[in-house]
Amino acid sequence: MPKPFTKLTAIAAPIMRTNIDTDVIIRIDRIVGNSVRGNLGKWAFGALRYLPDGSENPEFILNREPYRGAEILVTGPNFGCGSSREAAVWSLQEIGIRSIIGSGFGDIFFANCFQNGILPIVVDRAIVDGLAAEVANTQGAGRIGIDLQEQTITSPSGKRHSFEIDPRRRAGLLEGLDEVALTAAARRRNLCLSGVRPRGAALDTLREEIGMNNLSNMIKVAVVGGEGIGPEVTAQSHRVLNWFATRRGVPMILREAQYGLIPYLATGKVLPQDTIEAMDEADAILWGATGGPETTEVPAAARKAGSLLSLRSKYDLYANLRPIRANPALAESAPLKASVLRGVDFVIIRELTSGIYFGEPRGIQTLADGQRRGFNTEQYTTNQIRRVARAAFELARTRKGRVCSVDKANVLETSVLWREEVIALHAAEFSDVELTHLYVDNAAMQIVRKPSQFDVMVTGNIFGDILSDCAAMASGSLGMLPSASLGPVGQSGRRKALYEPVHGSAPDIAGKGIANPLGSILSVAMMLRMTLNRPDDAVLLEKAVETALAAGARTADIAEPGATKLSTQQMGDAVLNALEKVAGKEREHA
Repeated sequence: MPKPFTKLTAIAAPIMRTNIDTDVIIRIDRIVGNSVRGNLGKWAFGALRYLPDGSENPEFILNREPYRGAEILVTGPNFGCGSSREAAVWSLQEIGIRSIIGSGFGDIFFANCFQNGILPIVVDRAIVDGLAAEVANTQGAGRIGIDLQEQTITSPSGKRHSFEIDPRRRAGLLEGLDEVALTAAARRRNLCLSGVRPRGAALDTLREEIGMNNLSNMIKVAVVGGEGIGPEVTAQSHRVLNWFATRRGVPMILREAQYGLIPYLATGKVLPQDTIEAMDEADAILWGATGGPETTEVPAAARKAGSLLSLRSKYDLYANLRPIRANPALAESAPLKASVLRGVDFVIIRELTSGIYFGEPRGIQTLADGQRRGFNTEQYTTNQIRRVARAAFELARTRKGRVCSVDKANVLETSVLWREEVIALHAAEFSDVELTHLYVDNAAMQIVRKPSQFDVMVTGNIFGDILSDCAAMASGSLGMLPSASLGPVGQSGRRKALYEPVHGSAPDIAGKGIANPLGSILSVAMMLRMTLNRPDDAVLLEKAVETALAAGARTADIAEPGATKLSTQQMGDAVLNALEKVAGKEREHA
C-alpha cells in the first residue's frame, strides 16, 4: 500500500525541461527483465544522471547537494508524457519523490502517480515558474510545504497557493490506499446495475473481487470497431473512455484493433493475429458490431472462423447481461405506451456459451429421397445451467430480490432440466430470493404487456437472444441497449469481459453517420462498473446520457416527429458536454 500523504515540507528540485517523457525518466531497456520494484531507483533519469563512462553527471540537479535529498520535483510542462510504463513512477518513488508540481502531466503517468502514492499537483505555469525561481534563489535551502488536507502549497518565501484535486484520489492519498483498496467495497457490487448495496456474502465467483496484478494497476482495453456501423458508434464510446482516462484518471490502456473485411483483404482473416493478441491481452474488449451481407471477399468459412460466437466460446463468456431501462425523455418516441413503460428497470441474463448455438451435431444433409434436412442440437448440463442461474440470483440480491427463469419446460427436455436445476439451486443457496418461472412465449408477451413486473430474468442462449431484442422496445430503440458478457475469474483475479451494444451491424445505414452510439456508450458505463471498478464513474456516465436526452439530444431512431436529428458524432458531443456539466456539479457539491 502507498504511504499515507497528509503534509510534507521538503527539499524541492526544479527540472524545468518541457516534455520529459517516461523514457527519459526510465529507459525501456532498464525495465525489460528488471520489472521487480525495489531495483529501479538507480536508473531514474539515467541518461541525465550519468555520463557515458557511468560516472555521475555533476551538472544534473539531483546529483548536487542539497537536491540529492529532494522529495518534491518542480517540473516543466507535460512531465511524464509518452508511454504508459508504470515503472517510471516506481523509479521516482524509489529515489524518495513524494510529490511533483507542474502545469501539466502525461495522462497515464498522472494516474499512475496516484496509484502508487505520489501526489501530482497541477497549477498554473506562472506558479510553477515562481516556485522554481524561489528554490533556485535559495540554492535548494528553501523548502516547499504541501498540505493535502488544505490543498495548499507554501513557497520558500511563505506564499500560499491552492490547488484542485479529485476528491476520490485525495481520499486515497490521505488514507494510504490505492485504487484497489479504495474500491474494495465497490467490487462487491460488480454485478450491481442499480447501485444498491448487496445483501449478504458473495457466493458466486462472478462477484469475486477483481484484483490488480503485481506489475501494473492499468486495466487493458481492446477497442474493436468491427463492421457496419460498429466503427462509427465505437468511435464515440472510445472518446468517452479517453475522457474518463484524462479527466477522471481511470487507470487503463486502450489498444485499437481491426475486425472484418478490411483486415481480411490484407491478411486473409477477418480476425488477424494483431487483433487476437490485443484481445488475448485485454481485461476488457469494447466491441462494435459484426455481420452483414455475405460478400465474395469474405467467404462464409473465413467469417465463421473469426466469428463472435467463437470468441464467446474461447473466452468462456457465459453470462450476458442486458439492462433494460425506460427513459422518460423517450416516452414520445418509444413504440410502447408511456403508461406501460413507467418504472421499467430490469436485467436479462442470457446464458451465452451453450445451448443450440453451440450444440453438436449440427448441419445440413441430403436425404435418400433427395430432400434436404437441417438440424441443430439444443443441450445443457447441470454446471452450465447453475453458473448462469447463480449469477442471476446474486444480481437479484443487489436489486429487488426477484428472479424470473424463462424456459419451455412443457415441450423441451433441456428446459425440463433447466427448471429442475434452477429450482434446486434456489432451494440450496438462494431461498431469500423470490423465484418465478415463465414459458418463453408468455415471457415475450409479458415483456410487452407489463415489463415493469420484472427484476432479473435468466434464460438460455436462444431464448435470451430473442427476448432481449423484444425488450429493447422498452428502452426506446435497439440502439439504446448496452450489454456485458462476462467470463469466470482467472488465476490473476481478473475476468475477461466483452462489452458491446446489442444492435447489429445495420449495413443499410453504415457510413451515413446517423447510427445511435448510446448503446455503445452505455456499454462503457457497464465496463466502468464491472471491469474498471469505478461505480461512481459509471453512475456519472449514466447521468450524462440522461442529461443529454433530457436536453433533447436525439438520433434518428429515437427522434420524435419534428425533432432535430443528430449525427452519431453530434450525439457523442452531446454526451461529452453533459459529462462536463455533471462532473462540474459533482465538484461543486464535494
